[in-house]
Amino acid sequence: MAYSVNYDEAAEGPDLIPEGEYECIIKYAGEAATNGGTVYMGVTFVIRNDIDQPCKNKYIWHHIWQKKEPTPADQQCSGYSSKQINAVSKAAKLPNGKKYESLSDWADELKNKIVRVTVEHDEYQGKVSAKVKWVNETKFPTCNHRWKNANTDISADDEPAPEQQGFTEVKNASDDDLPF
Repeated sequence: MAYSVNYDEAAEGPDLIPEGEYECIIKYAGEAATNGGTVYMGVTFVIRNDIDQPCKNKYIWHHIWQKKEPTPADQQCSGYSSKQINAVSKAAKLPNGKKYESLSDWADELKNKIVRVTVEHDEYQGKVSAKVKWVNETKFPTCNHRWKNANTDISADDEPAPEQQGFTEVKNASDDDLPF
């Protein structure tokens, strides 16, 4: 039996993601709560594996907290910072001016959008963690990210939309219509 070393399949530990910029895809967004009951909007980013960058397939979690003294604009976002919500929306290229019935609807639309995040290290209670400082538009709009273990833990609708992968959907095509 022959074996070849393949670094792409090497297990990676929970090392701290270095500070810097990363091209990411949004895996999940939604409300969550800390163990102490503080509610926040969580956005889970996965570092894209179709871009030459470190830490491919690692997760970065972004927390948007409710404001202690929300402005009227913040109150439209359930008390979360409207500036942060709009920054994520702009980076993910959600339609400007689009109205959402709920923050949950907004979070659902973020799924599989591609963005660029700036990571900084933050120390809290003696523990250093990677923190998302900025969320910006991607520099690589064509996404060919492949979900790790897609056949076991990702449903088909978790795959990026065809237009995000650089493909165009062909509806009602016969085999004669296809070039392969």
